[in-house]
Amino acid sequence: MVKNGNKSGFSLFEACVVMLIVGIFTALCANSYSKRHVTYQESDGHGRYECYRNSAGTLMQRYVENNNSRNVTGSICVFRPPRYAKYILLNAVGGGSTTGAGVFQSMFYSSVDEPLTVEPGTVGNATTIKEGSNTLLTAEAGGGSLITTNSTMSTVKDCQFIDNKYSCSGTPVCMQDGVNLAVSYCSSANEFVTDSIPLAYIKTYSQSQTSDSVVYKDLSDMTKKGVDYKTASEKAGDPDLEEKTNYEIFYTINVKFDTTLTSVSQMESYLESLSIDDGIASVQPGRPNKPGGVIILW
Repeated sequence: MVKNGNKSGFSLFEACVVMLIVGIFTALCANSYSKRHVTYQESDGHGRYECYRNSAGTLMQRYVENNNSRNVTGSICVFRPPRYAKYILLNAVGGGSTTGAGVFQSMFYSSVDEPLTVEPGTVGNATTIKEGSNTLLTAEAGGGSLITTNSTMSTVKDCQFIDNKYSCSGTPVCMQDGVNLAVSYCSSANEFVTDSIPLAYIKTYSQSQTSDSVVYKDLSDMTKKGVDYKTASEKAGDPDLEEKTNYEIFYTINVKFDTTLTSVSQMESYLESLSIDDGIASVQPGRPNKPGGVIILW
């Protein structure tokens, strides 16, 4: 420090030393400031991963981040979650079949530590997402679990008579009437009789079921004789059971339910809502007779 009369101050040399020290500290800290900035940007990053089959049946997978797409090759689809992803949203649709579109499933995860193995369903097969040996999500194929007695669908696609015990002039007819099935059949009196059967009964008391259809046998005569057909099979100890079950079956019908109500899969509608029109969206995943697919968002 230099003194000049009653005044004191730093010399040019001392000021330069101080500036040099400050400069060194600034240089050392610059790298940490830069890293914090990059981490902040990465933690807020979003993107998506797609796994599907193209029109030739070839397995396709790609990442899309910041509007840039990156294709990944391989004989299987493996999704490796970005380390900065705070959450992931799994979306899958099963392969469509001749009976309708595949089933769409969606599941939210806050974090996933291990790579996920994705298997998009081929036509008529389910799509799965696994973490190791643990299955996280399964999307059924078209005509899968949403059919027949387990179905929540209430639209009849087709109804055909398999048998009518009696014959009369005219053809037996069955058709949907709201939540019921209207059936006109030939009776023992050589005339047409019309029954109204709740669709819920058709599915619950069917004699057999395959794919999207059920076989239902007439219970009208049984009902007229006062038989509680809802629980008859449970009354094995009832001494009157044999008499109660002595009834006529006037007709047998095959009822086919519409399991999709649409030829467009829910996956397509989902992709449209996200304004995604390329990649997986271009192959119409899950449509009838189309393979399934997976899109994962973070």
